Amino acid sequence: MGDSRIKDVSTLLSSFFSEDKLRRGEKFSGFFSSWPSFVGPRLAAHSRVADVTKGLLIVEAEHPGWIQLLQLRQTSILEDVAKRFPELELRGIVFHLAGEKPAPQAEPRKAEPEVDLVPRTEEEERAEERAISEISDPQFKALLSSLKQTMQGKG
Repeated sequence: MGDSRIKDVSTLLSSFFSEDKLRRGEKFSGFFSSWPSFVGPRLAAHSRVADVTKGLLIVEAEHPGWIQLLQLRQTSILEDVAKRFPELELRGIVFHLAGEKPAPQAEPRKAEPEVDLVPRTEEEERAEERAISEISDPQFKALLSSLKQTMQGKG
């Protein structure tokens, strides 16, 4: 027994939104799911696109260290997004910690030049280990050691 009042979901959505709005929504959906392709799986595992508003990409990350790594790559992120999603017309990125509201900004910060990470020498590694071992506060020492492992991809 069919009820002529029952409609499929696409018919209902079409009655609320124009085809143009539905296509734009699909593009946004594609952008949000593309985040790992812009930053790589490691950074994507610790960050996400929270919003796109007024030409700004709002990105949240789990820890300030992840934000720093994202900031080092923000120029290439914006360039990649502009190539694949030019309709977003992004002019900047705002980073914030997960669970916190982003600070209001009149203008996005200028992207800093990208930095190629150069492997450290053994001497630099030993100096770093000595510096950490000389810290007397065990909690701070553990935090620095954990951050170092995370930054090296071991955490």
